[in-house]
Amino acid sequence: MTDLQIKCFLETARRLSFSGAARALFISQPTISRQIAKLEEELTFELFQRNTKSVVLTEQGEILAESLFKIEGEWNHAMARAKNSLQKFSGSLTIGCTPHVKSNSHLSQMLSSFRELHPDIKIVKERSQQSKLIEGLNNDYYDAILIAGHDVEFLKDVVTEVLFRTRVGIVIYKSHPLFFKPDVTLADFYDSGFLRYNPTDIPLERDFVYNLCKDSGFTPKVIAEFTDFEEFLFSIEMGEGVAVVYEETEVISNMNLRFIPLNEDHPQKFLPMHLAKKVYNRSPAVEAFFSFARKYS
Repeated sequence: MTDLQIKCFLETARRLSFSGAARALFISQPTISRQIAKLEEELTFELFQRNTKSVVLTEQGEILAESLFKIEGEWNHAMARAKNSLQKFSGSLTIGCTPHVKSNSHLSQMLSSFRELHPDIKIVKERSQQSKLIEGLNNDYYDAILIAGHDVEFLKDVVTEVLFRTRVGIVIYKSHPLFFKPDVTLADFYDSGFLRYNPTDIPLERDFVYNLCKDSGFTPKVIAEFTDFEEFLFSIEMGEGVAVVYEETEVISNMNLRFIPLNEDHPQKFLPMHLAKKVYNRSPAVEAFFSFARKYS
């Protein structure tokens, strides 16, 4: 029983096609047939039932294929671990993420794909408020954080990659006069009181809310600021003001609120979410993670 025979058998069992297996392995169909015939001769039983229309595994072939597929998976996993060890990718990553559902879900999907390539890297993911994420990045507790671009734009010694972009919109409460009006624009709220979510203490003039409003021809009248997102959301629900936020599940799934995406030609109507790390953090695990993130995004 040779390695080539096993490869030919498994690929044919996977595709139930001799021609499909030949294309996948970049060899000729007669070679596939010949290798499987030799394997059947050595095993003294048939692996496939063949006719002019289809290829079907025999009962014995199914049993052998099931076991060999498991061994193949374990072998691939062992090879990945060996390669990682050789390239010194083994290590750990501590990743911080904002508490919002959309960001957390996106990061989790990426980390799941990354772990398949680097199973020996231990990954810890934590959700925290933006101010705690920045503090953790600055004191080297986090290797990387996923956070809105304007929250890390002015940090020093930081390298970032845009992981995804999220829509920006106006959020109003159910009793607001414009709640059911179609075709609402940001300019319609020029005389409204704005609630501002500001977890990282960004000056108003640098906030995307301020710049969006200015681009619409007015200066926003901020009547209250919040560092806690739940308090911020509750105040909008209570009708204390309107807000400009980026799209999150907690907002768009709230039946008491209306999220109105900015459809005008605003330069900041899509807010980039950045994966950020310290420029001097060059551990192999972090470098591998950011290299993967660049391709993933």
